[in-house]
Amino acid sequence: MNAIIYAINEIKHTIPYEVLHAAMVFREDHTLYHMSSLEDKIINKVLKQRVLLSANVLGGIEHTIPIASVQPTFSERLYTVYRIPFELTLDKEIVSVLSLSYLPTVGFMGVNGGFGGPNMIYNPSSPVASMSGSVTNVGSRIAASHATSGILSNSHLELVAQNTVAVYAHYQALSNYGIRVVLENDSNMNNIQPRSYHAFSTLCVLATKAYIYQQLTLAINSGYLSGGQELGAFKNVVESYSDAEEQYQIYLTQQWAGVAFMNDNVRHSAYLISMLSPDL
Repeated sequence: MNAIIYAINEIKHTIPYEVLHAAMVFREDHTLYHMSSLEDKIINKVLKQRVLLSANVLGGIEHTIPIASVQPTFSERLYTVYRIPFELTLDKEIVSVLSLSYLPTVGFMGVNGGFGGPNMIYNPSSPVASMSGSVTNVGSRIAASHATSGILSNSHLELVAQNTVAVYAHYQALSNYGIRVVLENDSNMNNIQPRSYHAFSTLCVLATKAYIYQQLTLAINSGYLSGGQELGAFKNVVESYSDAEEQYQIYLTQQWAGVAFMNDNVRHSAYLISMLSPDL
């Protein structure tokens, strides 16, 4: 089970089948709407075209892309454009760019992120390599703060095309740096933890209700459905979804944005570290 399957199950248990089916096949060719299941119609018309797009804008996966091996497509003094290949972005599109950051090398005592000569050999089986990750990170940050080159973090970047990043005023003398970006979510939202499935399904239910109201309300009032006959309970259900769009927008920005942030382990961990050790 993934988040999409869980959301579909919640939609089918929340919205009456007759209303859901009518909205999903509305304006479809009657000879073709049996070609796909109701579940596929919900995924293609509501989840993919709206919910997943909204989730990508407000969430995503933070990832640092090492670009030492990426040849710039355009370069001049203090201005470089990189076309990032999909193999470096986990086959995902870049949603936003955050900063250009120096990537620490193997340094002091052979610990990644430390200081010292980059040619020191790192032995993963040594006792030093098994040191606590948090202690190692703190030591590395202290060492970096005293390094002569300082810590590079340049946020003057711009996403100019698909997976194409323009870097302004960067330091070309550094050969080991990367671009911090936010990538789109997995197509099946597999990056969402199971405990967040319910929050995601709530977003999907609201989006489906808004879609139903948008598709059927005028058709019902103009007598397009059932040849102008009174629809009774069917009409009442559709009209009860009149505020679903507003609820969707509120839930998206006030609830789901926070849930998505906490599901991105990199960003959430960095936030917690900054709260616990703000001076490092």
